[in-house]
Amino acid sequence: VFPPTIHVDRTEADGDQERIHIWATANGQAKEWTSRRTLDRENLTITFRQEIPAAPVKHMGGTWIIEPLADDRSRVRLLHDYSAVGDDPHDLLWIEQAVDKNSTSELAALKVNVEAAHAAATEELTFSFTDTVLIDGAAKDVFDFINEAQLWAERLPHVAVVRLSEDTPGLQELEMDTRAKDGSVHTTKSYRVVFPHHKIAYKQVTLPALMTLHTG
Repeated sequence: VFPPTIHVDRTEADGDQERIHIWATANGQAKEWTSRRTLDRENLTITFRQEIPAAPVKHMGGTWIIEPLADDRSRVRLLHDYSAVGDDPHDLLWIEQAVDKNSTSELAALKVNVEAAHAAATEELTFSFTDTVLIDGAAKDVFDFINEAQLWAERLPHVAVVRLSEDTPGLQELEMDTRAKDGSVHTTKSYRVVFPHHKIAYKQVTLPALMTLHTG
């Protein structure tokens, strides 16, 4: 739903309290943090506070406020409070820009998705599928093959060029040029969250034609 968000793990839930681990982009950089959220269904608010922020954020919190205007209309407000490590003016500006950009994007996406779901009613807007293959090999070796995407151009015939960076361990930025059957080359870009040696979650941010979303 939210364009900046790469992946989320709900690591704890107890009544109206939950803890979530978020991987997301901020000003084009991949970051991760852990937040505790309080869900108040009666007052239609969700408050959040980052427990383990990502630099240069020292502290970050806020509230989602949903205000009913009519039976079929609502106003949503997203509030933030934050500070930077050392109160550095450059870092404060960086945080302000990231918060403004991400909040605007998230509020717009919330509006589009809720209204589309309401209009479609029973029509499915998001499709999912699963492919399965059995491999005569150790699970760690299979994981390493998928994780070592920088070698895919050597290992996979349809991959022309790969650019992989991992500035934060376990958080990858992957750009790839792939060849289609007609010989054309297409570029895609993804962020990947690595959980050794179990799974790799990804979200494409540069998408092929006809897709508006691709995660897996």
